[in-house]
Amino acid sequence: MSKKTRVIIVVNKYWECDPVCWVLTNKYINEQCGIELDARLTCLTYPSYGPVKSTRAEDTLPRLILDTDYKTIEVWCISDLLSCSPEEFQSSSEEKMKLLPIIFKYDMEKKIELVVAVGTASSGPGVSHNPVFKSSNINGSVVIGSQVFMHNGGDEQSKSHYQCDSWDKLMESGSTTFIDQLKAVDFTDYGQLMLCPPTNPALEGQQVYVDKDFVALGDVNVTDYSLYAQKDGETGAAFAAHYPHNLNGVSLETTHCLIYKAAKDHLKKHKPPFIFVSGEVDRYKMFATDVNPKVYAQNVSGAHNSGVAVALIVSLLNKQAHDIHTDSRREMTQCI
Repeated sequence: MSKKTRVIIVVNKYWECDPVCWVLTNKYINEQCGIELDARLTCLTYPSYGPVKSTRAEDTLPRLILDTDYKTIEVWCISDLLSCSPEEFQSSSEEKMKLLPIIFKYDMEKKIELVVAVGTASSGPGVSHNPVFKSSNINGSVVIGSQVFMHNGGDEQSKSHYQCDSWDKLMESGSTTFIDQLKAVDFTDYGQLMLCPPTNPALEGQQVYVDKDFVALGDVNVTDYSLYAQKDGETGAAFAAHYPHNLNGVSLETTHCLIYKAAKDHLKKHKPPFIFVSGEVDRYKMFATDVNPKVYAQNVSGAHNSGVAVALIVSLLNKQAHDIHTDSRREMTQCI
């Protein structure tokens, strides 16, 4: 077993992954804005025009790898896994769950330290009630949390029929110590890196909100974009019914919870080491109003801002590893 650990960053769609990779390979951001990634960069399949197609899904590779003396940080795209699947299954939760294990089996020699789910999202119903947020509109902001809630939004017309024993349950992460450390970061200086979405941007500007208790609500088995507002409402209502006093349901999309569940299944841990990064691009139940007028710009700005948060996470992880090993060497020297 290698002494290095794996950090697995999983981005949902290719148009979300492209901006994340762009941030992680951007010299201006890395060197001029105080984010030091301090890693050897290998681009395996990035850039690519759309999903990276393989002969078999099992041959899918990470888009890029950031390698350090202590960690291997991989960036994966679920669209790449689905490149061999029929077009009608590109948003299928069932298909994603069949293929996500490929990511976790990629490098079995290293222990998985952290799994990071990344993508664009709607604000959850908690944004309107949680005092952390100054407004119900946080479009363009990034929410980082560690808990998930899965709701089955499928119906007879859905192209996805994934089933599990985790419906309507709040599931926690085993990485709360790290996210508490991330919460202590002052994100003020990084505001210059955040892009403002064109449609109904947050009046308070783009912020990064971090709390281990934030919950990613998951619309599972929803494959029809025109039903997002309806299904978002149903998922929000299900969360409120099961956890009526919980105001932390602040992100709502389709895939963070699937990545969590795949990590949990692979690691066979009740609480896998997991966090999510949501680039919020629409208000709760307002997908058609906020995203549809300018789909590209709205989504890409949210994905880019998620990438900024990912870069900060990578920087913090690397700094922690460096400090730990430096302290260990110092202690060894003193003993000698």
